[in-house]
Amino acid sequence: MEPNVRKVQILKHPNGKSPFWYLRWWEPTPDGTEWKERWKSTRTTVKKDAEGKRRQLERELEAGRKSENEILWDDFAKDFLEKHAARKPATTLDFYERALRMFSATIKVKKLSSVKLSTLEDFANARLKEGVAPATVNRDLRHVRAAMKWAKRRGLVTEIPEFGNVFIKEHRKKPTIIPQEDFMAMIVAIRSPDLILTMRSTDWWRVFLYVAYYLGFRRGEILSLSWDDVNFTTLDVRVRASTSKSRKERVVPMAQELAKVLSDWKAKSDENGSSDPVLPWPYETYRQLYKDWHRIQAAAGIPEDAHYVPKNCRSTCASELIANQVPTVVVKDFLGHATVATTENYYINTKPAMRAAAQARKVQIESENSIPPVPQTDGSEDSKPKM
Repeated sequence: MEPNVRKVQILKHPNGKSPFWYLRWWEPTPDGTEWKERWKSTRTTVKKDAEGKRRQLERELEAGRKSENEILWDDFAKDFLEKHAARKPATTLDFYERALRMFSATIKVKKLSSVKLSTLEDFANARLKEGVAPATVNRDLRHVRAAMKWAKRRGLVTEIPEFGNVFIKEHRKKPTIIPQEDFMAMIVAIRSPDLILTMRSTDWWRVFLYVAYYLGFRRGEILSLSWDDVNFTTLDVRVRASTSKSRKERVVPMAQELAKVLSDWKAKSDENGSSDPVLPWPYETYRQLYKDWHRIQAAAGIPEDAHYVPKNCRSTCASELIANQVPTVVVKDFLGHATVATTENYYINTKPAMRAAAQARKVQIESENSIPPVPQTDGSEDSKPKM
């Protein structure tokens, strides 16, 4: 067990508050200059049982678990992606892969133990010098932080750097909303015979746009829907936990008109089974989606520097719900957010609600009869009003 771990002992915890026996041992710090004390509860008050857990822990440690100084970054990243990130939705996994790959390539990090505060700062500065947007740098840092937290939970490191001061201050813009006239222009544009779509058909895109705009689903949630998730009787659509970013299932009601759009699309292919995807996507990533997406907007007459992204459909849905006086907590559940703060900070543009508020604030104009007459004077001292 030497030199990676010192002998495991059975002791009562020094705080004296727990009745259980504890295991205590030491492991070297990442720089190898000193030993770090570790404690673990046996969850038992019987010393004989605690002894068995002590022997089990010693066997696990003696089995060759690598110390922090020995774990290579590339090996750790591969392990993290296979054991943790692989359980996330495809889009989240893609972000993890790119963030860890970029982190390794930019900093040339070799070992897990070499990831320190200075390493994170160097990464952020290098990315900014490359002209990368602060929001993108922060997104990569969040994914690296998630990986490091996982490393700590697995006992691969004892401490992780403080990420708080590394994140770059962003100029947060109001969420973009897609006006109804622009949305309808896109719907009309996909029917144009001059529009050439190479990735999916016009009917496919019509359904995608309607679901994104009126249900506010995430891109991955839309492309993961199966016909079994669409209930034409109760008029609702289910988002499965396995495809949701929040990892929670939710059922979202839909309007009769949207149900008609979906039923018409389903009728075009009678052989569709309940488990078949609503919008088949035969490509490995979602990047190909944007080839058609930008062609549609160009055909709709939307300037190139003002093109929307699919996420804007989601913020439009949230903003219009708020404008229609739907409580924020309901909007949160509609979009599948974990907290109301996420909904308010990132998805709601209050401009539609402000307009509705102005209309709700009734303005009363005085009538001619309600205005008192103004005394007429000829300018003399006698004709002036007396105080």
